[in-house]
Amino acid sequence: MNKVFTPEAKVDQNITLQGKLARCLLFHQHGRRLMRFLETRQLGDVARKYDYTCKLGADRWAWEFCRRDPELRDKARFFSSGDYISERPAPCPGLTLLKLRKPIAEAEAYGLCFFPDPDDHAIDADLFWSAEQYPRDISVHVVDAVPGEVDEYQMLALQRCRITHLTSHDGSEQFVLRGARCAIQIMAHGISLLSPQPHKMVVTIAGSECIDTKTDVLKKARQVYDRCEDSSPQWARTGRSLRDALICLDAKEAGLSYWEMAEIIFGYELVEANRNRGSRALKDAMRRNLLRGETLRGGGYRELLQPKTRGSLLAA
Repeated sequence: MNKVFTPEAKVDQNITLQGKLARCLLFHQHGRRLMRFLETRQLGDVARKYDYTCKLGADRWAWEFCRRDPELRDKARFFSSGDYISERPAPCPGLTLLKLRKPIAEAEAYGLCFFPDPDDHAIDADLFWSAEQYPRDISVHVVDAVPGEVDEYQMLALQRCRITHLTSHDGSEQFVLRGARCAIQIMAHGISLLSPQPHKMVVTIAGSECIDTKTDVLKKARQVYDRCEDSSPQWARTGRSLRDALICLDAKEAGLSYWEMAEIIFGYELVEANRNRGSRALKDAMRRNLLRGETLRGGGYRELLQPKTRGSLLAA
């Protein structure tokens, strides 16, 4: 179980949060563990801890909610031994080779191939959804290559991405590319990607959509090769909505009120202005955010994995 930290001294409840020491807040800081913020002067600062989610695809968003399920976290610890999943030496840096020794029915019940570390956020986690739960838009067919032939996708992946390759217990292969604040899970068919013989990947896009749609999917997928920049995140409407639900879910676990949730998202001044007018709009919005977060955590995350809601690989 995660340890809960408490502040050394009680905070006077009569002191306003503006410009004063806020009480101890527990959040998933970059998803690694429950951390404490002992000297947060404005709750709005906390929202920046979620900037890593700005370019997540729907499958990675599903993990952010799924991994907050206490029951999943307990099972993940139990099934984390090498009896189920093993790591092998990789021929180059930035590449991780995993081998699933045998199926894990408990993980498959969540739609997972195996249990990643629930303390790892959506970019760092060795996350592989099952093909039944998450049919991929993009896959690769691995074929023999002419000696000296350059595979553009493979070269870019090795140069700019962190790669986790998974060989399942039945010999099937898939991999995850991690790049600039995003990650893509791709199924591989044909000869083995681990073959010592020259080979290349032929990219295929599922579905019968027009060529423009497929080109858009491929364009968004290629964002994984982009250089990571420290600029402010550019939020799409869907991504911001999911982020707010995640913030409210974590804030509830930390014991914060709806008004404090709103302050994290909108800042102190806007919240105070609404309070002074007697408006409950922000408070009601936080209640809806929390309900959505609890629904997604409780199994609703599966809807994010389906084609009708998944849209394309990355949040637009």
